Amino acid sequence: MKEIEKKDKGQTTTRRKFLKSTVAGVGAAAVAAPMLFNIRTAKAATTTWRIQTSWGGGIGLEIFNDWCNGIIEKTGGELAFKPFAAKAVVGDWQLFDAVTHGVLEAMNPFTLYWAGRMPASVFFSSYPLGPRQNQEWDVFYYALGGLEIARK
Repeated sequence: MKEIEKKDKGQTTTRRKFLKSTVAGVGAAAVAAPMLFNIRTAKAATTTWRIQTSWGGGIGLEIFNDWCNGIIEKTGGELAFKPFAAKAVVGDWQLFDAVTHGVLEAMNPFTLYWAGRMPASVFFSSYPLGPRQNQEWDVFYYALGGLEIARK
């Protein structure tokens, strides 16, 4: 075998010894890697928000409950919604105040109820002779300035 001299210590080594030590080092690293890099990420605790809708029953409440139950999956387990039907926690007219004061974390009201408190809210919901189809709402919000109105 051909010998390689290490210049700094005056030691000699063979190519075979070098390859053996390299293979042993790579093997040890392969065995140790799963243990070294098995850092488990702590699963964030699920935050649960209480949310009340204005739907008192029927298909509207059923759709709302299904939507709430899907939130945990959509957020990767970080957020869950605990749904409440209309008037289960507070009346429809108290929803804004309930969220403001921490009684609820979220609400799903009929925005038309808030015309006196927030005049633009009538444009966030169906209204007589207003948009009825999804694409009509898209046109209103994204082509006719509805999004800017909503943000104001």
